[in-house]
Amino acid sequence: MSSLTNGVVFAGTRGLATRCLLFVIETCGKDHIAGILGASRHEKTWWRHETSEELWEVAERFGIPFYESIDDVPPVGKFLVSVMWNKIFPPHILTRCDGGGINLHPGPLPQYRGSFARTHAILNGEKSFGVTVHFLSERVDRGDIIGELHFPVLPSETALSLDTRAQLYGYALFCQVWLRLLDGSFTRRSQDELIAQDQRKPCFYPMRMMTALLDSSDVPRSAEELDRLYRALYFPPRIEPPKWLVERVLTNEVRTLTRGA
Repeated sequence: MSSLTNGVVFAGTRGLATRCLLFVIETCGKDHIAGILGASRHEKTWWRHETSEELWEVAERFGIPFYESIDDVPPVGKFLVSVMWNKIFPPHILTRCDGGGINLHPGPLPQYRGSFARTHAILNGEKSFGVTVHFLSERVDRGDIIGELHFPVLPSETALSLDTRAQLYGYALFCQVWLRLLDGSFTRRSQDELIAQDQRKPCFYPMRMMTALLDSSDVPRSAEELDRLYRALYFPPRIEPPKWLVERVLTNEVRTLTRGA
């Protein structure tokens, strides 16, 4: 893929992004990385426990320009790679990268567009989950799919454990897709066509849905509903279940143990 040789701008957060960036450097060489976009080097990020290096540390090690704001990135890159990037790329940035770009999305598409797919998958009682690599487009999480992996959701799954496994599957998927991009053997599938053929149902989960869950009040719920909500919101250190939910779940566990005795 010739556009990759003209300069890659890599944008990401979290440990998975660091691992993917190192794979890109290993396969392309550092001279093909035009710049790295990530969190401020002065920011103490919540995902520090996930990796031994931040993106800016990789940038320093290999002498690659590092940018903390998308507005600071000069028009030097031709291909944009996004891994766990938590902001929407404005149209002028996508237009600037005339070679296109890809995004690693931690959820199956188009069923789980948006934020916190792991939480919503548990709430929805999904039996399987997945990760997706798709081409970037101006419409969020709607670009053509070029790779996906699906795996089972375990009975006792929490948002944290599902996220951890999604990152592991995501790394494997990213490496496979990246190699196919390099040798030109990739294929693409339109999300719109999958929807039109009734193969998949689209759904978008905005951030406000997570806010509503965290701000929800203590109302009558069954033990099963409480357990599912607790597991769906257990994602430390980024989010924690509300205090009332923790107390309800613990109370229910004590009652269960008492009856069992």
